[in-house]
Amino acid sequence: MGTRPPGSLRRRLEFTLVGVALVSVLLLSGLNYVFARVLISDSVEAQLGVLRDTRVQSIERGADRVQDTVSTLAVTPSVVTAFDRLAAGYTEVDDSLTSAQLSELEALYDEALQPLRDAGQEVPTVSLVPTSGSGQFVQYQYIAQNPDGFDERDQLDDAGDGTSYSRAHADYHPLLRSLMETSGLSDLMFIDVDTAEVIYSVKKRIDVGTNAADGPWAENGLDAVLDALATVPIGETVVSDTAFYAPARGQAVFLLASSIRSFGDATGALVAQLPVQALTDLATSGQDWELLGLDETGDVYLVGADGTLRTDTREWLDDPEQFLEEHFDRNADESLIEQMRLVGSAALTQRVDNRAVETALSGDTFVGTVTTYDGDKAFAASGPVRIGGLDWAVVIEKDRAEATAGLSSLLRGTLVVMAVLLPVTAVLGWWLARSLTRPFGQLVDAAGRIANGEPASGVGSLGNNELGDVGRQLESVAARLAAEEAALVAEEEQINAVLAAVVPARLVDRVRSGEQGIADLVDTATVISVLVDGMPEATGSNQDTVFEITELLVVGVVQLQEQYVVDHVRRSTSSALFAAGLGVDEPQVDAAAEFTAAVLQMAQAVGAEFGLSLSVRAGIAAGDVASGVIGERQLAFSMWGEPVTMAFTLASLARSGEILVDEAVRDELETGWDVEVREGLFGLDDTVEAWAVRPPPPTEA
Repeated sequence: MGTRPPGSLRRRLEFTLVGVALVSVLLLSGLNYVFARVLISDSVEAQLGVLRDTRVQSIERGADRVQDTVSTLAVTPSVVTAFDRLAAGYTEVDDSLTSAQLSELEALYDEALQPLRDAGQEVPTVSLVPTSGSGQFVQYQYIAQNPDGFDERDQLDDAGDGTSYSRAHADYHPLLRSLMETSGLSDLMFIDVDTAEVIYSVKKRIDVGTNAADGPWAENGLDAVLDALATVPIGETVVSDTAFYAPARGQAVFLLASSIRSFGDATGALVAQLPVQALTDLATSGQDWELLGLDETGDVYLVGADGTLRTDTREWLDDPEQFLEEHFDRNADESLIEQMRLVGSAALTQRVDNRAVETALSGDTFVGTVTTYDGDKAFAASGPVRIGGLDWAVVIEKDRAEATAGLSSLLRGTLVVMAVLLPVTAVLGWWLARSLTRPFGQLVDAAGRIANGEPASGVGSLGNNELGDVGRQLESVAARLAAEEAALVAEEEQINAVLAAVVPARLVDRVRSGEQGIADLVDTATVISVLVDGMPEATGSNQDTVFEITELLVVGVVQLQEQYVVDHVRRSTSSALFAAGLGVDEPQVDAAAEFTAAVLQMAQAVGAEFGLSLSVRAGIAAGDVASGVIGERQLAFSMWGEPVTMAFTLASLARSGEILVDEAVRDELETGWDVEVREGLFGLDDTVEAWAVRPPPPTEA
């Protein structure tokens, strides 16, 4: 037959098939790499975008809870009484200090402020001594004469001078200190709105006794929150942007304030200080990076309108000294480094200037790649966050090198496969090309199934060769796509669960349909307010114990809600508000009363489990209310009306283990309940008509 001429069709076909095979291998490997690169980038950006949206909601809800805590404290009867007594005692003490005592105060200021001067912070040059004799007295007795150091001055309950101020201080300081600690605040202050005098603070820094309007620390935020309080309705909480607060040794704090009322008039202001650490924990879910899915380098932080941090970054939290060293290496201002070292935070000092921050501060969201403040490349997602009227930005970052580490491995593997496959393909020629034509159909089918969202199984067993590798890679891609689809489904389920926890079941469909501003007038509502007192004192402020007890209480309450068909309105660690009879024609008074009695019994049982005697009390009122879902980015179910106020008032006036009801509830209760009138109760404005009720004894089987 002779040898086949070089130009024969078969030879040409062999060369053609070999060439097609080689080109196919090269093209498939390149497409696989490009596809994997795009897939990884899209996956990371999608993850960060979802995390950004959930972080925005969580941060805004957490900030609202802090504001609600401050406003609730301001109207708590014990806090109002504490302010009244301390204010009266402060007025009675008006003794100016001797020159020797004033010299002690001057030395105290030098000791407190010298670290700020050393770090280059500005310190007022005017006299820091309070202008009033009362202010001088408080500073001398509770600061200069305090046996404890700067951070422990709050441990002194009574200066022992016998004044009415010190007696009131001894009675209420332990309670106020406990409220500060359990609320995660760094200080609580009382300001007399008539005189603008800071009559009391828990931490006893050099701002106590000064004038918040024109004193040396007015420009540190005190004057701003007082002015803001005068422009909002009583009961609302105002905030000031985070700022360096000199009396706290220059630390960055976030100020919140709410009015204190006596007989309906605003007589004082409760000013709370929230440290940067609390804001950082709020933004990062307590630095739980694994829960957030941020691996080894991911980060979440807040940026203010001035472009500087409002929380600490992960780099600072992991190793502050390395953070400062890298700043020094980048030729940062040495005074800024000293300031960060002094206050123990990079907040208000470190600037962040990139597209993610600019976009979020302008009110839009961002997903993409940015250059971080330390010069690295990172995937980032950002969005606007509104806290108490302040427009901030939340930024979520993930190091690009870490996110694409798997891509480098894939590239190396692809090159190895190509290095082996190309010579083999050239040697085998037509035989290998012919053997490859058959499984190529299977690969095409698998690619089609992947494109249609179907599983691509079986192509990984085409053999221990390059086509088998391609098949296994396709199976891997299909598995990753399926995992992402499952993650999206899980995310949708999580959103549904969160929505169900915020909005009553009867309103969920209306919310999901896009309806906004849902509001209903209900004339059959029965409102229940439950207060739990003494848990911080009983547990010794053990946060783990408080959390465990709170979790058991929440689980028990949810079960009782389902049993008695009661809607949750709002809840905190020490209080909760519920409603029965929403969406029905009857007020459901008996169900509400039975639910309340069961809650009190359950709470006492939980306390007994920990060897504690919790003080639990409740108030129930019935009547016309307005309820609805408010908010756009952040949904909240709320309720307004006289029964809401009355239920809270009755709960605050009830004894431990007691349920107080108003006349409407008393009239609707079925026979069998033990009803006893409570006389001599006095609320914020006038006397309160109330009846103590106890459930009927259980019937014998």
